[in-house]
Amino acid sequence: MVYKPGDYYVICDICGLRYYRSKCVKTWNNLIACPKCFDGPRDPLDFPPPLRTERQTVPDARPEGNVKPTIIETVAVNTIADTTAASGGDVTNNGGSAITAYGVCWSTSHAPDVDDDVTDEGTGTAGEFTSDLTSLTASTKYYVRAYATNSIGTAYGPEVEFVTTA
Repeated sequence: MVYKPGDYYVICDICGLRYYRSKCVKTWNNLIACPKCFDGPRDPLDFPPPLRTERQTVPDARPEGNVKPTIIETVAVNTIADTTAASGGDVTNNGGSAITAYGVCWSTSHAPDVDDDVTDEGTGTAGEFTSDLTSLTASTKYYVRAYATNSIGTAYGPEVEFVTTA
């Protein structure tokens, strides 16, 4: 290499070898690349990120802290009649936050949710509950799931199916 006045050594960010500054190229992501390592524009994943000795701690983005979704089970449907039935659920864990709504949702199609027909048993803590399903149609197959809502969102129990009597 021929030394030019004002030219100084730099370290290639990719291979780590020392080169004259005039021989190196600054890449699109501000890395210094030597002629051997630089072969034109590349995908950002081709260049390893520069090593950092310090780590930044990211605070928990959730204002609720350690709140998790509720854990709930669906109780089997019983007392089935032509237009009514009884079911319920068991909120086994409230996820660290107060239960703001719980009950049972039902529909004639799979995976009923709170947008379908629901019972609202109020608010509370973990525990068992019973719900009365009303305004059903005779001789119809229904799908039922218990639900519980806390500050994170709504959790559903396993789906249970039953058929109303004629």
